[in-house]
Amino acid sequence: MAACGKESNPTFKKDQAVISTVPENVGESTSSDGITTVDRQPIDQVDPKQERAFVWRLDLFFLAIGFLGYTFKYIDQTNISNAYVSGMKEDLHLYGNELNYFTTYFNIGYMIMLYPSCIITSYVGPSVWLPLSEVFWGVLTCCLSTVNKAEQVYGLRFLIGFCEGTTWPGYFTIISQWYLPHEIALRMSLYNMAQPVGAIISGAMQGALSTNLQGALGRAGWRWAFLINGVCTIFIALIGFILLPGYPERPNPLSRFYLQDRHLAIALARARRVGRKPQIGITPKSFVRASKSWVFWAVAIAWPIGTNTVPSNYFNLWLKSLKNPNGTAKYTVALLNYLPIVGQAAQLVFQVLVCGFSDYLGVRLPFLMFHSAISITSLAILIVRPSNQHTYMAGWYLNYLGA
Repeated sequence: MAACGKESNPTFKKDQAVISTVPENVGESTSSDGITTVDRQPIDQVDPKQERAFVWRLDLFFLAIGFLGYTFKYIDQTNISNAYVSGMKEDLHLYGNELNYFTTYFNIGYMIMLYPSCIITSYVGPSVWLPLSEVFWGVLTCCLSTVNKAEQVYGLRFLIGFCEGTTWPGYFTIISQWYLPHEIALRMSLYNMAQPVGAIISGAMQGALSTNLQGALGRAGWRWAFLINGVCTIFIALIGFILLPGYPERPNPLSRFYLQDRHLAIALARARRVGRKPQIGITPKSFVRASKSWVFWAVAIAWPIGTNTVPSNYFNLWLKSLKNPNGTAKYTVALLNYLPIVGQAAQLVFQVLVCGFSDYLGVRLPFLMFHSAISITSLAILIVRPSNQHTYMAGWYLNYLGA
């Protein structure tokens, strides 16, 4: 970023967006590598009222589209379980471990793409790479509506996971560049909220489609769900090309209708306030340096361990296994999709409360311990497997809170 000399003795006026050091000759320049950067004179202070308005503006546009994108990311990740209990198992003759393999192939693709995606994002920019990947996995999700055997699902699930591996690092990178440290936890909780919201929508959609579109145009309800999920994902991705902001020093040109020069000046001033450096491309040297940090390995180990303690994704499979005394299924296909919504809704509210209070009080560890205690309690119930079915079901619902 090119910067002009700083004015002396800046004057602060409360009714201005920023103080008088905001330059009038803000422009853009293109470096030799083709990256467009914003040239502006740095400012020293920002009117608190205008700063709050700026954060609200970010929340309204960026967080909104990011939330929708992450919601459909989770829908496209988990809809395989809803389809499985809604007729896919019988139609494709899946009577072995195929569902586990569907998840395994997805996770392999997801894992392979995580680090390369971070590198690509650092050079291409999240406002291009994220929605482009989302278009690809939306098309692949539509393709799931045409499968006739498990092997086709394996390949598509691997490719969907490969494309979705861009999402988490991409959105987190944007948040870390535009928000201050004390603002991040609540915003990340909104993205985590997208997981239960996505699961709720997926279950509700599958339940409704299994009832209302079963057999329409010769297609099973679970096939319609994949098709509709994919089309919605593509639509959200196209909007993302416009609304995702890029980086403060390399903004997305299409998002300039809501991030004007004065907003970018505020963003850069906030970044300097906390000593945040401009985003640069990841090099082999910087990757090796990061891998030497204990934090790198602690997160790499803790994350999969935490994921393995969330069996709630298989709640509807347990429900499907329950039978009436006469041997018939205890729950209808619609209920198999609707009952998990209770736990997902509770998870949504719980995440907002925990992350909101954590940000408000400025502490993390007590809330992490409380969250872990709930997870351990739920796992203890599920491991013991009490004969009382209501107690066992309570263990499943507690696991949603500990997810």
